[in-house]
Amino acid sequence: MSSIINGVLFSFIVIFLFQICYFIGSPLAASKSKTNSKSASKETSEFTYFSANDAAVLLGVPSGQVTSRIEKSYEGFWMCSFSADKGKKIISFSVTISKSVKIAADEMERYRENLETAGSVKPFKNNLPSGAYSDIMGLGDDAVWTDINGTLTARKGHISIQVTNPREKKEQIKVIQAFFKKI
Repeated sequence: MSSIINGVLFSFIVIFLFQICYFIGSPLAASKSKTNSKSASKETSEFTYFSANDAAVLLGVPSGQVTSRIEKSYEGFWMCSFSADKGKKIISFSVTISKSVKIAADEMERYRENLETAGSVKPFKNNLPSGAYSDIMGLGDDAVWTDINGTLTARKGHISIQVTNPREKKEQIKVIQAFFKKI
């Protein structure tokens, strides 16, 4: 049991560190690569689910003011961030495209199990207002909010999205709704 808890905590630390490293090289660090630029990589151009134009609507700015970064980390997984107003307005999320609906649903169930495990140890034990996670009804086929890392994860069919920014749950819901309209 102890090794499982240590493994889950290690996973959360790795994810946290990955997010920090990702943002160091992101638009927050003044990178100005746009997804619609001629220098966009093949992996970036493959990602057609959400664009700077989509982000601009949610950020409340003209699309020309949005700096975007979309990176294919590995097959079926993208990290996406969009920022405006010198990094004061941010949307960031990851997208996973599973090989089937069943695999995507199984991954969401494993995610819930991992959250339960993490929620049962310090510093989270007895400190989470809604438990390890709460299901969000009416958002895709399956959606989970967690106070453990302040993210909203939702699945529609074989595609899952996890929103890390904005930090407010209501704003994260708007991002996912806009994303799901595109697929």
